[in-house]
Amino acid sequence: MAAAGDAQIVNFTVGDVNYGVPVEQVREVRDVQAVTPVPGAPSYIEGVTNLRGQIITVMDLRKRLNIKKAGKGEKIIVIEMGKAAVGVVVDTVTEVSTISGADIQRHMQVTKKLEDYLVGVGKQGEKLIVILDLVKIIADAKDDLPEQTKVSTEKSASAKMIPAT
Repeated sequence: MAAAGDAQIVNFTVGDVNYGVPVEQVREVRDVQAVTPVPGAPSYIEGVTNLRGQIITVMDLRKRLNIKKAGKGEKIIVIEMGKAAVGVVVDTVTEVSTISGADIQRHMQVTKKLEDYLVGVGKQGEKLIVILDLVKIIADAKDDLPEQTKVSTEKSASAKMIPAT
């Protein structure tokens, strides 16, 4: 069991960078499956897919965050968003791990564009994990997503996922 201030995260990669998302935000992880493109959608919206009878929007995180390095998304992290879900395409999902609260640097100002989505940067041995708030990344694309995916970020898991130390 994680101690107070520790964070349990789902580790994933996009390009050569290690990322994490608080486990509370993740409903499930799936292999990329057939995605139907939707005409007129923004470039970061890959389209829609059928997930056990539920049609979900699929977003490419690389395109959403304007990450230039080439790569092929192999996994979809399914994020619960109100009455719906959104799939986020990433390259790989490596593990679920716990990072000690002492090993997470919060309130970092890496770039202006990313600071609203950045929970912190965690250390796992020699590697750094950029911990993202995927609920907020998706919610900020609200004008491009179906109505049922719109939730208040205050009601999301992001506000309570990693307590400040």
